[in-house]
Amino acid sequence: MRRRHMTRAIVIGGGPAGLAAAVALASEGASVTVLEADRELGGRARHWEGDGYRINLGPHALYPQAERILNGLGVKVTGRTPSQDLTFELDGRTHPIPSGPLSLLSSGAFSLAEKMRLARLFASIGKPPPASLATQTVAEWLDGLGLTGGARRFAEAGVRIATYANAPERLSAAVAVRQLGSAQVRYVDGGWGGIVDALARRAEGLGVTIRTRAKVRSVEPGAVHLEGEALACDAVVLAVGPKRAVSLLGAHAPASLRAFAEEAAPVRASHLDVALRALPRARPSLVLGADRPLYASVHSSYAEVAPEGGAVIHLGRYLAPDERVDPAAARRELEAVLEQIQPGWRGHLVHARFAPASLVMHALPEARSGGVAGRPAALVTPGVAVAGDWVGDTGLLLEASLASALAAAHAVMPLSVSEPRAAV
Repeated sequence: MRRRHMTRAIVIGGGPAGLAAAVALASEGASVTVLEADRELGGRARHWEGDGYRINLGPHALYPQAERILNGLGVKVTGRTPSQDLTFELDGRTHPIPSGPLSLLSSGAFSLAEKMRLARLFASIGKPPPASLATQTVAEWLDGLGLTGGARRFAEAGVRIATYANAPERLSAAVAVRQLGSAQVRYVDGGWGGIVDALARRAEGLGVTIRTRAKVRSVEPGAVHLEGEALACDAVVLAVGPKRAVSLLGAHAPASLRAFAEEAAPVRASHLDVALRALPRARPSLVLGADRPLYASVHSSYAEVAPEGGAVIHLGRYLAPDERVDPAAARRELEAVLEQIQPGWRGHLVHARFAPASLVMHALPEARSGGVAGRPAALVTPGVAVAGDWVGDTGLLLEASLASALAAAHAVMPLSVSEPRAAV
């Protein structure tokens, strides 16, 4: 007789991608262990919590495509979409963000000619982008629409907030169009770490073993090596960054993965997050910079992340690829923006967190490599796969992380595995 053999799977990395892969593998009957090097799960999706406030570590918003994947994994998310008091700054003046043809027509920020060209841009959003846009940069796409001056800067600001990337000369236009067309984002109740907690609970409910402070030294097909320990396995998912994946795989990393890791341009941002006892001003809830790559958002206006009467504000500056940052100057700039929109905020301050160059995305989807089509596939070698925001041809940010996690689980999970039963 033959009996079914339970696949032994190890997932390296306890962020959203790793936990999603663990849930997918366990749902298919695998025996799964998650190894997280840090003392806490979540990676960049963790949040700070204290005095009733929850502050995300960096810029985070939940797009509908990612939410659908979470729902499929058994994770439900609540929160609201920013829809009121949304403004942008152009030439030193503040204007309401146009949300459609009528508000665009009535905007005092643009000339009639600029409005006509922006209307063409608005009309292209929400439709599947033409295949040709994958290899066009955002700059080339905007050139084709005839956008110049203030209208051009407004469009670039929209691309930045939708993609978190400040690289119009390199970013694939297809990526920008898709993100702009799915801009009904949510700010998540309870902070971004709530998604991590829900995924972890779901995984543990399926029997997944989660180990923190588990530092992996190397990976090979059939085994994962930790400090002083080796774990045999049938499948491995590396839910880590590209350079870390190559380092762990060593000689087992294919040349194509090595080349991608070497050439990948990380997306980074400076960000300042503050918890206030009260808002000095009730409005606006979002300010988008068209003159500078800045934005400010009152997260507590749309998500339960502060106690009654309190507020959480996130400010960010999108960094260009390879941009060097002066931390002190970056903080002063963001604090000055906060003083402009919330004068006297320091008198209400409860807590502040600043990061001069926080990682937002491991690899910019560049036009020269076809946008998301240029990212590596999940399967590295039989039994070994990768997952993360830099893997696969689906989506951006969390959506890419979750979609690649499912692809990785599918790639390493055999359809049926059996072994001879010992004679008795």
